[in-house]
Amino acid sequence: METLAFGPVPSRRLGKSLGINNIPAKNCTYSCIYCQLGRTLNMMVERKAFY
Repeated sequence: METLAFGPVPSRRLGKSLGINNIPAKNCTYSCIYCQLGRTLNMMVERKAFY
């Protein structure tokens, strides 16, 4: 099972925050350069059940 929580990550408002990724295997519609989870290798645009 993959880790759901990561961090601590820098936060402007709180100083440090704990990140939570509730979608498995970095499935995402974006590949944001600032994402703490890294680049998206599995781009998803269609709806599906993740769990």
